[in-house]
Amino acid sequence: MGTRGEGRVARCKAFNAHGEPCGSPESVVDPETGLCWAHRPGGRERLVEAGRKGAEATARKWRGRGGLEPGELPQLVTPHDAQTALDIVAHAAAEGRLPQRQADATTRAVREWLRAHEAGAVADQVEELRRKLSELKGDKLEVLK
Repeated sequence: MGTRGEGRVARCKAFNAHGEPCGSPESVVDPETGLCWAHRPGGRERLVEAGRKGAEATARKWRGRGGLEPGELPQLVTPHDAQTALDIVAHAAAEGRLPQRQADATTRAVREWLRAHEAGAVADQVEELRRKLSELKGDKLEVLK
């Protein structure tokens, strides 16, 4: 596009913030000014605006995929609550509202809660059986007296 002197392809004649030559490829250099689109008058403002628009577009893209809303999952108290939570996660992932990595992490957390709940239930049953066994032993000792 732009040329300097001996017919060579020109790069931007401006310098970057570090004081080094700009280095923009010749394809973005205006042959009249010798400046790239970033260094032309108003270029910085155009870059800032392009960045803002890009950020807004990215935000719009992810807004619908922002995961679960606070309170959307039930508090886990019973295994039924865990099943409900897993159903919600599955639907949110299928709809594209929940990225797969978050769905996987949430599912693992619910499964770990289920394991802990089951272990607690088993421990409670064992304790109840021990109590009943102790009562039966006490009853037998009284019968023998």
